[in-house]
Amino acid sequence: MLLWGVAGGCASDRPPSGGPVDNTPLRILSSDTRHSNGGLPVTTVHITFSHPVSGRELLKSLVFSPSIDNYDLSVRARTAEIRIYEPLKPAATYRVILNKYMRDARGKNLDNTGLIAFSAGTVFDRGVIAGRVYHHNLKPAPEALLLAYAANRGTEPDYLVQAGADGSFILENLAEGHYLVFAVNDTNRNLRFEQASEAVAVADRVGVSVGTTSLMLRFAPDGTTPDIQPTPAEETEPEKTGTLSGSCRADAQALTIEARRHKDNASFLTAAMRAAKGVFHYSFSALPPGTYTISASIPSAPKRSGVAQAWKPGSLDPFTASETFGVYPDTVRIRPGWITDAIDFTLR
Repeated sequence: MLLWGVAGGCASDRPPSGGPVDNTPLRILSSDTRHSNGGLPVTTVHITFSHPVSGRELLKSLVFSPSIDNYDLSVRARTAEIRIYEPLKPAATYRVILNKYMRDARGKNLDNTGLIAFSAGTVFDRGVIAGRVYHHNLKPAPEALLLAYAANRGTEPDYLVQAGADGSFILENLAEGHYLVFAVNDTNRNLRFEQASEAVAVADRVGVSVGTTSLMLRFAPDGTTPDIQPTPAEETEPEKTGTLSGSCRADAQALTIEARRHKDNASFLTAAMRAAKGVFHYSFSALPPGTYTISASIPSAPKRSGVAQAWKPGSLDPFTASETFGVYPDTVRIRPGWITDAIDFTLR
């Protein structure tokens, strides 16, 4: 059974006339959870928002993890009440998840995925897995939906969260253990994985342990914007290029460095040279001018020394881990005739 109701007048949904326009995002100001004692078990979750919301919009944006079917909700202006009529597992931590695209009466979205965690017993999970998701061109993927499964992948994930504007994410209130983690390009914003139509970015390992805070995921090429195969650096006119060099620390036997130009998605690769255990040096003797994102990846099947290998994305079915990669945190500007050096970073 699922019921919902709305209470309150629409006049309070409008800002006072003549005042400044309020463009602040919708936020959750506070929440609390109460459990009934004896009789029919009822758990009530109260949420106070920064601006008035509608019951229809809240219902459309609401997901429970683990799943809860028997509940109703009511909304009065900025306050919502969710009443749960089924017994809750005392050893489980439950999450009310609100879609970050949920809109208030002004049409403004939440500033991030809304998460309210509660427990009906003494157990309250506090585990975290955090990281960042990128498109294949190394731009952040804010539309990514992160899914985590505690066992073999079933119909519903054990945990989920949406990436932020910079592609970062935090899966919170996880039970201790290891998880299958992947991201989907949630183009229809419904917090569901539709395998036939949505692209997938898989992690670089089958089991991601709780406490991991630097998990990196990257989508495979989508086929709509193929990588440009650049002219080999040695054949590019020297007066129109610049140089790039630096170092990367990584626990690896081989390392490939990629310079991805923003304006045309051109990808330039070079094999880094191992200088010492865990330390690699790299250089591009001639890069066309432009703004670049620099990344490093560890080849899963290293070839002979000095051979650059493009990053491999892995797959979901059957699960094949992606190659481990890392991204230099700032963009890099290459200018004609300039030497750009000391672009140093660490692949964690």
